[in-house]
Amino acid sequence: MKLLWLLGCYHIGAMNVTIKDVPQDIHTELKQAARSKGRSLNGYVISLLRESVEDDRHRRLLRERWEEFERFVQSLPPVSDSTPLIREDRDRGH
Repeated sequence: MKLLWLLGCYHIGAMNVTIKDVPQDIHTELKQAARSKGRSLNGYVISLLRESVEDDRHRRLLRERWEEFERFVQSLPPVSDSTPLIREDRDRGH
C-alpha cells in the first residue's frame, strides 16, 4: 500500500468520503445503533458499507453461477418422457 503523508502522520491507503444531506432521522438511528454496538459512527457506517459490498458480491456470484448452471442444463441432450416405459414395466409386473 502506498504511504501518504497526511496532517503530519503516515496514512495507509484509506480514503475519506463525505456524505451530504443525510436526513436527521437516519443520522439519529445510525448514531444510536453505533452507540448500542459500542462503535463510533464512522466505524459503524464502514461496517454497513462493507456488509453491503459483500452482499452485492455474493448476489453477483450467485447470479453468475445460476447463469452457468442454466447454460449447462441447456447444453444437455433432450430427455424423452419416461412415463410410457414405466407403465410398460409395471404392466409386465416389474
